[in-house]
Amino acid sequence: MTDLEMLALARKNLDPVVRGEYCRTGFVSAVLEGANGKYYTGVNIDLACGLGFCAERAAAAAMIDDGECVVRRAVCVDKEGAPMTPCGSCREFLMLLSPANAGAVFYLGEGKRMTLAEFLPLPWTFGQGGRA
Repeated sequence: MTDLEMLALARKNLDPVVRGEYCRTGFVSAVLEGANGKYYTGVNIDLACGLGFCAERAAAAAMIDDGECVVRRAVCVDKEGAPMTPCGSCREFLMLLSPANAGAVFYLGEGKRMTLAEFLPLPWTFGQGGRA
């Protein structure tokens, strides 16, 4: 699947719905390509209490359920279908799933691409020293 096909799939899966006073879903959609060559999709769930999650993490959960933890490529789109960057939480989440995810390439539209490592140039070092 090309970047543009992944973008089309992410757009197809958008389904912005306000499900009630405390829940909104489908305002962001993501497609992750695993190292196994399979594609995983997810949409966001926003809850008023803060326990919702992002589309990238929903797609990653499907990937993990399938036994994969390495992302080769990713596309995320907002409610208008425009490519977007992953939030800081998703950047860290994907990086912690596997060190290999540093090389995951995010398609940002108009031929622009960035790796996860470019979004997070300094890795989290909890328990690895690095403190003064």
